[in-house]
Amino acid sequence: MIAKQYNKTKNPGEYQALKDCLNQISYGVNQITQSVKELQQMDTDVEEKFVWHESNIKSWVSAALTDTTTCMDGLLGDTLGNKVKSMIKARFLNVKQLASNSLGIFNRFTTRHRASRAIRNP
Repeated sequence: MIAKQYNKTKNPGEYQALKDCLNQISYGVNQITQSVKELQQMDTDVEEKFVWHESNIKSWVSAALTDTTTCMDGLLGDTLGNKVKSMIKARFLNVKQLASNSLGIFNRFTTRHRASRAIRNP
């Protein structure tokens, strides 16, 4: 909705940067969702696949975190209004916090799980 509204200003560069940023936020949410599905699969699979699932989850959540940190780079110009920037930044920070917290919790889980099962780090 924001990107479509902003398109009316006929500023293709800013519109594209805004559209890319919003797409990255959406992609980050999808990566975190995929990580949750992988975590559920981790519970049903045999122990030998633990490292595989762990790697997938860490990769997807880390990618979501990286994507959100680069999101605002194209939106630093003065032509975007402060209201629009604030709205995007709030969503950006929500995804970033979710990814960061998820990664921290998952790292703690895997550390404890490895210690209880004597699983070596890859």
